[in-house]
Amino acid sequence: MRAPFLAAALALAGCASFEAATPPDYSGPTVNVADQARQVSGQLLHVFEMTQVDGRRLSSTSRATVSANQGRGLAVSPVVLTNELPLRPARVQLQALTQYAAPILAMTHPTCRVQGEVAFTPEAGKAYRVAGRIAPEACEAWIEDLATQRPVTDKVTGKGTKS
Repeated sequence: MRAPFLAAALALAGCASFEAATPPDYSGPTVNVADQARQVSGQLLHVFEMTQVDGRRLSSTSRATVSANQGRGLAVSPVVLTNELPLRPARVQLQALTQYAAPILAMTHPTCRVQGEVAFTPEAGKAYRVAGRIAPEACEAWIEDLATQRPVTDKVTGKGTKS
């Protein structure tokens, strides 16, 4: 009974459509917002990413990393994505998560996954990245100015890796 459900879920997951962060009808200036993946070990990444902009579902670093690392066993290397956003206020969904080389590792090691929406108004001439922290006491994500490394959005905060 479980195998058909799993097969159907995987088939539906493959049908998911992703959109560009910049709407197709927008022709003005944009700014770059990069996801971030920190290599903690050969088997573990800490990923901080933008997964939606104004309700548009984006391709993400965590998904790209899973695809690129299929068949590598217990090793993982990050594939970090970036997005171009229009110069206007937006609602963005951020995510912080632990990403292991294999699902079995997540079952026996500390994990975290937090997501939430924040307001973001990019400024011309600046570059940004999704930053965050994964620690026993909290998992957090925010967008920061790349040059100053100062937060420019509120933080999305959730439970840490401590059991």
